[in-house]
Amino acid sequence: MNYNNMSKEKLIEILIQKDNMLEKLRAENEELNYWANIDAMTGVLNKKSGLEVLEREFELSNNSMDNLVICFIDVDGLKIVNDTFGHKEGDKLLINITKILKESIRKTDFVIRMGGDEFLVVFPQMTIKEVNNVLERVLVLLDEINNANEKYNLSISYGFYQYERETKKELTINELIKRADAEMYKMKREKRRNYTKNVEKYKC
Repeated sequence: MNYNNMSKEKLIEILIQKDNMLEKLRAENEELNYWANIDAMTGVLNKKSGLEVLEREFELSNNSMDNLVICFIDVDGLKIVNDTFGHKEGDKLLINITKILKESIRKTDFVIRMGGDEFLVVFPQMTIKEVNNVLERVLVLLDEINNANEKYNLSISYGFYQYERETKKELTINELIKRADAEMYKMKREKRRNYTKNVEKYKC
């Protein structure tokens, strides 16, 4: 475009329009990047971007004396809710649980949706004891919702693994996740065992 024969006012107008267009493109690009990293339904990090952030936290932990706690969470009974009340209600269940998780953690912590009913919560610079306090708050909030919900109870099974100075450089991220996952399954098996015992008791 030839700017030589334009008035100063017209030139300023065109430059402002160009700036506005560039700003709009930048905002659209940021929004696209945001949605590429976020699980659309729950608003937490998706698996791909979440594991990339975890990788950075893992490296930071390796280069410092700080702990890193990973909490593996499985939402109990999602399939039953989907089958009984429909997938819309199942989605609502997941949204409510992730909302509680986000409200209960610090700004430096983050939640990753690993897929389906499985989530990771990452707690940099925390101990398992401190994370247990966070999960206690989560359980209280779940109980509050359950008291007002006559259809079903929101329930989670969870397991922690603490990456600390004594174990540094011995474990990979995948191994950390597997260990937290194994702890979660211990809780889930115990719940099933207790449920079976209660069923057998009422049969007698």
